[in-house]
Amino acid sequence: SSYEFGGVRQCRRERCACARGARNPHRGARAAMSMHTPEEWNHHATLNMTQAQQQQYRALAQCDSSRRAHNDTVNSNLSMYDSVHRSMSQKVKNSYRMIEKLQKRAQSLEASIASSKNSMAMLEKALRAKDAPLQLCTWRLEQREKRPLREQVRDNVEIALEEEKATLMEAQRRLVEGMKKTKGMLDALEEALHDVRQDIEHKMQALSVDEMCLRSTERSMHAVVERTPPPSSHRSTPRSPGSSRSARHQVALAETSRNEVNRQQEAERLNRSALAREEAAKALREESAKLASRCDHAAHDAQDKTEKRMQERVHENQTMRRRLEGELRETMDKIEHTKATMSQTRHHMKALEEPMDLTATCSSWRKQRVNKEHINDPVSTALHEHRMTVLSAHQDLLSQHQNEKTNLKELNERRERLKEDLRDKTASLHIDLNCLTHEAIQLNGKNWAGVSKQKLARSMKVDRGFIPGAVPVSAR
Repeated sequence: SSYEFGGVRQCRRERCACARGARNPHRGARAAMSMHTPEEWNHHATLNMTQAQQQQYRALAQCDSSRRAHNDTVNSNLSMYDSVHRSMSQKVKNSYRMIEKLQKRAQSLEASIASSKNSMAMLEKALRAKDAPLQLCTWRLEQREKRPLREQVRDNVEIALEEEKATLMEAQRRLVEGMKKTKGMLDALEEALHDVRQDIEHKMQALSVDEMCLRSTERSMHAVVERTPPPSSHRSTPRSPGSSRSARHQVALAETSRNEVNRQQEAERLNRSALAREEAAKALREESAKLASRCDHAAHDAQDKTEKRMQERVHENQTMRRRLEGELRETMDKIEHTKATMSQTRHHMKALEEPMDLTATCSSWRKQRVNKEHINDPVSTALHEHRMTVLSAHQDLLSQHQNEKTNLKELNERRERLKEDLRDKTASLHIDLNCLTHEAIQLNGKNWAGVSKQKLARSMKVDRGFIPGAVPVSAR
């Protein structure tokens, strides 16, 4: 403006006058006294005041702009503090929530592992419980192999023992298979527990860092508020950043949000995976319990069937022994009767010697008759007929006696065979009674076939001569 240019020229003239006055003071004073007019002096003062006022307006505007910038800065800073605080608080809450869920899952996994170990112990106990019955069954088969050859028949007892042995071995195989599945499930649960604990450890470490940052943010925010308190009159809207910066911020925010969502989803997947393994472990435990129960029932049923078949066999053997004893008594009676008959036959044969001697003597005496009287008279005919009758009777008695001796021999042979058969059946009976008397027991951690007092009492009622554990003579 003209005021500005005039002021500049005036300032130049004043500097020149001052310079001349400095070289010649008296000359400068006279020149200054005559240099300016009152209008210039008035104009110069007015110009200075006007410029001062304009500068004041500009300074005031700058102060207002700076104050707004200060407020915007404070508000923007506090807004960012608030955003950071909310983000960190939410992150901490999310971490606490995930850690709590994972800790519950870890506790549930520990309980599931303990239950699976109990299931494993139950299967091992069920497996060990089959050793004693299997050993008893094998021992019974071995004992029955000692029966006499006559008694080594494939009876219902042998079939039941073979079925019991097969049932016990199949139960052991299925129990071992169940133990393998349980061991694999335990390994899977241990692996899941390790992953969950590791994730908890990682999240706890990240949580401690986030909490430290959150506390530092809160302290920094309080310090900033104390140093630069927010405007009390009103909150001015912070200046929006440039469009490119805002777009980058939105992209970064979306990406980081996806990262956090992925983090939570990964924790949820880990939780669900562990839950799925727990459910599978629970189903396997239920299946193992049912398997052990089925195997126990099958083993008991097979053992009861074997016991029943052995009792039936003992009863059958007893019936046959009574029949043999009765037949042996009949044979003995027939032997005695045959002996008595043979004695009578010999007596009658001995009795025929007298008439034979008589006829011979008479015939010899009658040969001494004179020729005139030496004729075949009725007496000769009667003596001859008597002699022939006696000889025929003697021959018949001799034949009968021979037949009696043959029958007696055969009766004696049949008696011995009956006795031998009875001994074999008694030996077989004692073996079966011995198998019935023994039961599976455990002593000092070992399986034994021990004698049951209750079963021994029942066996002694069947046969008084039975001795448990003794090997029958005919079976040796």
